[in-house]
Amino acid sequence: MKKAHFQLYDTSGVKGLSTKLAIQNQNTITSSQMFTKSMIDSFIDSRPSGINSQTIVNYHYALNKLVGHPISPEGINAYLNSLTCGNGKHNYYRCIKTLCRWLYRTDQLPNNPVDKVLPPRRQRKLLPAVSKDQLEVLMKHCRCERDRALINLLWYSGMRISEAINIKAGDFNHTEGTVIVLGKGNKFRRCLSGNGAVKAWFTEHDIFGLCRRGAQSMLQRLESETGIKCNAHSYRRGFCVHQVKSGLSTRIVQSLGGWEDITMVERYSKSLTFDEALRLYSNIPKV
Repeated sequence: MKKAHFQLYDTSGVKGLSTKLAIQNQNTITSSQMFTKSMIDSFIDSRPSGINSQTIVNYHYALNKLVGHPISPEGINAYLNSLTCGNGKHNYYRCIKTLCRWLYRTDQLPNNPVDKVLPPRRQRKLLPAVSKDQLEVLMKHCRCERDRALINLLWYSGMRISEAINIKAGDFNHTEGTVIVLGKGNKFRRCLSGNGAVKAWFTEHDIFGLCRRGAQSMLQRLESETGIKCNAHSYRRGFCVHQVKSGLSTRIVQSLGGWEDITMVERYSKSLTFDEALRLYSNIPKV
């Protein structure tokens, strides 16, 4: 009677190969997925409580059109390339980057596709900034004292439109010349309180009584009537340029205007000419 011979085989390699193939198959399935509305809604719902409402609006605006595009570097690039908003593409990219980071960190993606997507290039063009002379012209076209007070507050304080429209009379410290606002990132900060026109308005009224859309419509009307580029941020840039030309350092302007990054202040102040710089230099006492 012949003895039976049994040969043992090392199956670890087979198991390892099977596991690897399973992971590759899973990745293939995931990479063929599309961005969906429910996915984007879940992401927005996951945002921290107290986040600025405008940030939520921006997420919806940038991401809702992403629905139906593949969750892949190629799909994201195709979406960004389809946009015609110039430098605005970078805002879309930042929203997509935050979304993909959340999907990856919550184990909904095996890898982060945006890591292989280069941010859109931005043209470094000089953006419009309202000058003091232009502010005088704009004031003459305001139809009421409220509008005059609002554009004066924007220009003399450098605050954002979202900060300005929510101010109340009790937020001011006229002795110190400051006002408390709820700023970017849902953080409170102190700003300059503006000029006499602002103080006069809040002596008689508690609020501006104007929503963001209403304020933007008013500014658009002023731009249409005067031909002066004066969207909300052009007043903020005007504040920056005026203060630098008046002799304040960019660090001081950054602090007064609430910029997190001094790069923006330096970018806005590029309009400072050599003659203006020379005049500021001439005012410095020499030993």
